[in-house]
Amino acid sequence: MSESLDCSDLPPAPIATITERKVALDGRILEFPLERWLTTAEVIVGRWVADQDPRAIERYPRASGFTSWGVWWPDKPYSAYRLHRPDGSLRVYRLDTVDRVCFDGQTVEFHDLLLDALIRPDGEVTIEDEDEVEEATTERKLSIEQRWRIEWTKHLYLNRSALLMERIDAAIEQAIASVRTGGG
Repeated sequence: MSESLDCSDLPPAPIATITERKVALDGRILEFPLERWLTTAEVIVGRWVADQDPRAIERYPRASGFTSWGVWWPDKPYSAYRLHRPDGSLRVYRLDTVDRVCFDGQTVEFHDLLLDALIRPDGEVTIEDEDEVEEATTERKLSIEQRWRIEWTKHLYLNRSALLMERIDAAIEQAIASVRTGGG
C-alpha cells in the first residue's frame, strides 16, 4: 500500500504555500490556499487542510478535519484530488475535467470543464455533472475541442481508473519524498 494513502508518517508540512485558482465556465473564480508540496514543470502537488482555510467550514460545513491532496499536470485534461477523512484514511479520489492548466510559481490556475468523476478506493467510478455539460453544450458555451476533451476524459475515468489512481498516488509519493529530502 502507498505510504501516503492513510496520511501516516508524513514529514512536517512545508511552510511555503500556493494558491489553487479554479475558473468556472461562467468566469467565476474560486481560490483555495494550499500547502506547497511539489512544483515542477511536469506536476504540481498541494495539500488543502480544511482547518487551516478560514473559509472552509463556511463553504463546506462538514469539512473539519478533512485534507485533500491536489494534483495538476499542465499537459493532462484532468486534475485530481485525493480526499482523506479526519482519521487520515482515504475517502475518495475526485477528478475534474480541466483546460488551460498553468502555474506561475505561486498560483496554479485552470479552467473547469464541468465533468467530474469520483473514484472510490475499490475502483468504482461515478460520473458527475453530465447534466451541466449537456446544458452548456445546448447553450453553445463549450467549444468543439472542449467537448472532445470532456468525452475523452469521461472515457478515461470509466476505463482507466486504476491507472489514474496509480498516477495520482505516484505524484503524491513524489511530493512527500521531495519534502522529506528538503526539496519541494
